[in-house]
Amino acid sequence: MTKFKIKHLVLGFLLSTIVFVGCKKAWEEHNAIDTPRLNLTLFEQISGEPGLSTFTAYLVKTGYDKVLGSSKSFTVWAPNNDALKNIDATILNDTAVLKRFVGNHITNQSYFTSAPKPSLVIRMMNGKNTIFTKTTFEQSAITSADVYVKNGVLHVVNAAATPKPNAWEYLQTLGIASAQKDFIKGLEFIDIDTSRGVLLYKDPVTQKGVYQEGSTFKVSRNKYFQRVANISSEDSLVTYIILNNTVFQTEKNKLAAFNKNIDPLKADTLAKWSVVKDLVVNKVYNINELPDSMTTVTGVKIHIDKNAIVETRLLSNGIAYVVNNIGYKVMENKIPTLIIQGEFPDSLRSSSAPIARIKEDPNGKRFTDFQTGSITSSPSPLNYFRYKTNANSVKYEVYLRAINDILTTSVSVKIDFNSNKGFGDIINPLPTVGYYAIPSILGLSQISQAYRDAYREVYMGTYTAENYGDLYLFLASSLGASATAPTALTIDYIKLKPVN
Repeated sequence: MTKFKIKHLVLGFLLSTIVFVGCKKAWEEHNAIDTPRLNLTLFEQISGEPGLSTFTAYLVKTGYDKVLGSSKSFTVWAPNNDALKNIDATILNDTAVLKRFVGNHITNQSYFTSAPKPSLVIRMMNGKNTIFTKTTFEQSAITSADVYVKNGVLHVVNAAATPKPNAWEYLQTLGIASAQKDFIKGLEFIDIDTSRGVLLYKDPVTQKGVYQEGSTFKVSRNKYFQRVANISSEDSLVTYIILNNTVFQTEKNKLAAFNKNIDPLKADTLAKWSVVKDLVVNKVYNINELPDSMTTVTGVKIHIDKNAIVETRLLSNGIAYVVNNIGYKVMENKIPTLIIQGEFPDSLRSSSAPIARIKEDPNGKRFTDFQTGSITSSPSPLNYFRYKTNANSVKYEVYLRAINDILTTSVSVKIDFNSNKGFGDIINPLPTVGYYAIPSILGLSQISQAYRDAYREVYMGTYTAENYGDLYLFLASSLGASATAPTALTIDYIKLKPVN
């Protein structure tokens, strides 16, 4: 080996030794700094920082000092002293309110700034949701991040995060939307919670459960929360539309025509319900992301013009827009088209047992057909399938799809209507769209136009429901059936399309 090579080997060894010693020294310095921190709890770390002395005092006052001194893992976004200089006295003077405020800066588990991609919605100790990004917590900037201690992570922020209201809490604060708030509030009722009840037996008459005394308790519920959406829940994120009092009244008046009832109070309730039920969207749309139409949880498409928004509020469960106008197409989605599937009759009368069969139409689409076999006598009242639906007070176009693969001759059927269960008779006939002769497809080529036409829905006529509520439809057979001239009942569906 030459002297030149030996010299370079020695030099390399010396350099590597210097690098190793330097790294070792840096690691020792790192450990010297971090090891004591890893022995501290979050409360000890926070209370040891002079710039967090105000927040430390709040922790002690609310009992969160003991929580952050425990062995569980937490993340704290601690506002510095400057951020807490102008806290409202109403927060400081009420221990319960202060605890909710402090709890809005603490969550279970450890969250580092590497976690948001690009943001996280996090449930805080007070039950509210907040938004965390790599550089922000709600509207505050993170000035010191990822301080890792024995039981979690500390971030320091430059602004306090006051708990946001959820949609229901916010609605209750708005005088300009008192009509919407008062109606929904009026839907509250007292119920019995049996989730932990000890069932003794079921009443043989009412079939209601009888529970051991003391195992059930009264709870307040709201029909709006049950049937539309629980806008007080922190478990889902929504866009909630709030109508000012003027537009609420305008909408109520517009929809009253489709919600008539012999009881004026019930009619008023129905119209208001028709207004409020289509205002919740199961997605958060920021104002610059509002689409041309949003589909509500009830399936109705609504349009909100940015110019109609008079107030925007970020919520703990989404976002709310207070508006002075709302758009939708009444007959296309607000007043729904009703599809009554034939295989689900409310009751029936038939001298031939009906069956449901899955079939394919000429386009290969499957459907369920409900039909009798051959009927050779027509009683009075007639054979019928009865269906129950809920209709608005509006004029409907009536359509029927029915396939006759039972007889080689046409099968005549009619559709009658009643607001109660009773079928009509000759003396007291029901409103009807009259008879339609369903052509036979037996013997037809499956590629023929006549065969394909037989699978189309047929316009039967119109029916006007005078009041909102239950509507019974009777698919009835024809008179005069005999062994030599039989009839039948067959149906895929009945469609009721609202029209002006």
